Amino acid sequence: MPTYSTRRGAYSYGHAVGILLLDAKAPFIPGDVANATSYDFPVIYKTVEGLSTSVCLNGAPEFNEKLAEAAKELAREGVKGISSDCGFMLQFQEAVADAVDIPVCMSSLLQLPFIARSLDPSQPIGVITADSTNLDEGFLTRGGVKLPPNPLIIRGMQDEPEFKTAVLEEKGSLDSDLITAETVACAEKLLAEYPTMGAILLECSMLPPYAKAVQDAVGLPVYDFISAIDYLSAGMRPRAYTGGY
Repeated sequence: MPTYSTRRGAYSYGHAVGILLLDAKAPFIPGDVANATSYDFPVIYKTVEGLSTSVCLNGAPEFNEKLAEAAKELAREGVKGISSDCGFMLQFQEAVADAVDIPVCMSSLLQLPFIARSLDPSQPIGVITADSTNLDEGFLTRGGVKLPPNPLIIRGMQDEPEFKTAVLEEKGSLDSDLITAETVACAEKLLAEYPTMGAILLECSMLPPYAKAVQDAVGLPVYDFISAIDYLSAGMRPRAYTGGY
């Protein structure tokens, strides 16, 4: 057996990805970024106190330093990569990436260039977000995302009754069947309006539990926050292949 040494600043070991959390209270069900059973690898969480959902959605540059310090703490814990639980944390991508020497993927929206390159440039990409009043192409470019040639069709969930009260208003409960129906209806409307749409990206970290229902309904590739974090982790833990030849 090899000899192991204590890592300064670590209180536990073996975490693949560290995830910075909003200061929010909601039921984080399986499939949610903030539910540890959503992953096939160990994760560790750190809440950024004061960074509420509404503060983050409306823009919070004053939190750059706090996010950077929280990321450094996760790095000292030994994580191999850092992510977050809100697509709007794209605004902190540069600050966090500059603060640590490990890979950083702060937002599901960072997948947009990859998705675009997998499609014909004429095919629209649907983006279903928690709040379309705050997510536009200007937000993406400020966050360092190169806009694709594909049309981006952004639709928000902020007026959907169950999503609004459960996620944005944090009522303390969540009816997953209702949010499934609301998310699927949003995707179906997108496809009806843009029948040549090539893919859908779910921005919000609380929407991955409904990605399969969306894909079943519209028959398109669906990307979400979990696919982004899985990709981040995959680069740090390549699979060892065995079998016959």
